[in-house]
Amino acid sequence: MTGAQKGKAVIAAVLVALVIVFVIQNRETVGVEFLIWTWTASRAVVLFTVFLVGVLAGWLARGAAIKRKRSGL
Repeated sequence: MTGAQKGKAVIAAVLVALVIVFVIQNRETVGVEFLIWTWTASRAVVLFTVFLVGVLAGWLARGAAIKRKRSGL
């Protein structure tokens, strides 16, 4: 692992730790509405789900960018 990779790993670990602390501090139950769906969930579950969706979106966008770069577009 290079120095830059280690730095990124440390930053990622710190960010994940901060997200976990934030989620733990927000355990209240909240109502969530999205389009026609309504459900009740712990705020921590909602926040963690949104975080994971963001990570997935970033991962997919990165994959699309890499594919576009390889194809020369």
